[in-house]
Amino acid sequence: MFLQNFSVVNTKVKKIKNDLELNKLSDAFYFIAINQVIDLQDDEIMDSITDNSFLTNQGIAKGHDRGIDAIYIDEDKEIPIVHLFNCKYTEKFETANSSNFPSNEIDKIGDYFRALMSKDQLTIDNSNQILKEKTEQIWKLFDETNPKFIIHLCSNFDKGLQEQEKDRFNRMLSQYSNIEIIEHKNSDYINYISENKRVFANAKFRASQKELFEKSDGDIRALIVNINAEELIRIITDDEKLREKIDLEDYSIIQNKNILEDIFYDNVRVYKRNRSRINESIKQTAKSEEKNKFFYYNNGITITCKSFEYSKITQPVIKLKEIQVVNGSQTLHALFEIAKENVENIKGIEILCRIYELKNSLYSSHIAEYTNSQNPVTSRDTRSIDFIQQKLETEFLNMGYFYERKKNQYESEPKKKRIDAEKAGQALMAFYNNMPSEAKNDKKLIFGNKYENVFNANINAEKVLLAYILYEEIERRKLIVKKQISENKNEYEEKSYILFASYYILYILHKISEIKEKEEGKYEMTKENIIKFYDIALLLIQKAIKQEKKNNPGKYSNADFFKSIRAKSYIDDYFRRIGNDITEERISKLKMIEIL
Repeated sequence: MFLQNFSVVNTKVKKIKNDLELNKLSDAFYFIAINQVIDLQDDEIMDSITDNSFLTNQGIAKGHDRGIDAIYIDEDKEIPIVHLFNCKYTEKFETANSSNFPSNEIDKIGDYFRALMSKDQLTIDNSNQILKEKTEQIWKLFDETNPKFIIHLCSNFDKGLQEQEKDRFNRMLSQYSNIEIIEHKNSDYINYISENKRVFANAKFRASQKELFEKSDGDIRALIVNINAEELIRIITDDEKLREKIDLEDYSIIQNKNILEDIFYDNVRVYKRNRSRINESIKQTAKSEEKNKFFYYNNGITITCKSFEYSKITQPVIKLKEIQVVNGSQTLHALFEIAKENVENIKGIEILCRIYELKNSLYSSHIAEYTNSQNPVTSRDTRSIDFIQQKLETEFLNMGYFYERKKNQYESEPKKKRIDAEKAGQALMAFYNNMPSEAKNDKKLIFGNKYENVFNANINAEKVLLAYILYEEIERRKLIVKKQISENKNEYEEKSYILFASYYILYILHKISEIKEKEEGKYEMTKENIIKFYDIALLLIQKAIKQEKKNNPGKYSNADFFKSIRAKSYIDDYFRRIGNDITEERISKLKMIEIL
């Protein structure tokens, strides 16, 4: 292990500890370890952690964690996936450099897994409350399906389990089907953590043939050209002079260079090394006897730029100013990797290249979205370069906040000043769009089918910020409830629903505020005015739960109820019965009980 790699991860862990005001560096490591596997928000990670030490440090829960540090149940799949995490972190480089993942942990995990699969209630009852709750959620899955389990062994060590311990762990779990064990070591976190700052790059290259196709239409000018792979790889290197140097006699110089990743800043996807079958297919084709067919098998490269120029001669030289590769990241990275091995690997390969000169940046997002098709692209990635998202970012910057169109875009800025686009979208869904269940359980809709509803023409940074800070305040109060429950188990039955109801609370707060706004002409929708209705929101939810238990006796669970639309139906019905008769006096005396 390089000391530098250890330091990169360690520095990131320290920043997370400070940003989230955590007690220990090992507590902060969970937010790297889990996020590297699953794209989650900080509050979602917090809710997934079952580690007893972490929970005790937070004043949340006490009890045994059975070697399970976190559980995340991903039901957004045809077959649900249950992610189980065991994490180990050291602050000492010497330990990280020389130690294997501790083998005693696999015995703990094995014991828990046997209890989980046999539904051993006694063992689970002796676990901490959070682990118990997660386990019972998994048991409910067993009634409907056979989920897949992935056990993640995460550490900032250089080494994983010893080979004999890996074999022992596999034998231990061999009786169970649909289970996978994945090790994550220090090196796996480097690419995830690395931060790139955008720079503008110019380049020039010689076309592989005379034939070009040019089209101009107002704010867009397009050029379609064939280019040799060596030339294409040359113009994406981090060597400024090399990007401008055509007609190289020896392209092996490329083998000593790196890719300028900033060229892919406007690309909707992040390159995922060694994770895609398509990447491997690209490499195999490039190295095969069919490399001359690469042109026909590949979708080609799409480049946007501020301007391009060329002279109409045999094999013309095209000059590009301020380039971005918006489609073709997978192809270029794969070709670059095999060129680093031996530049001869890419000789004889021709690639179709589309070049767009854009006067209006709005077109860049459309081109990036419509030309990406080789690997799946998440909706958030696609929408990150949408005009509305860019406008919100600018607006927030003027307000002193950092709106993260892309996840961790402003990672170096203070946590309290960063607004995550996805989390903002969830808050907007619940607060303005009357979709608390979707906000909680189906967040892919934010940048998918509901994007135009959530981020519509009436949304500005001020409205986003209001919903966002209200949600954060609700989450702060949820943490207090967690601590109360841990200190008094008798309160669990009474208050545990609050741990699942954040988006429903947000939804109710907006409905009450709308009534107040119509009732009082001078009413202002501010955090201070709206949060005053927090207790009445809880009351409404309590009534909804009571109604659900009456309608479905013996079947109630917080997790299931707040996934369904029934909670919203009950709440909406209560509002219809209440009408506009919500006064400060009525709220303060809680006379609403008489009506409900």
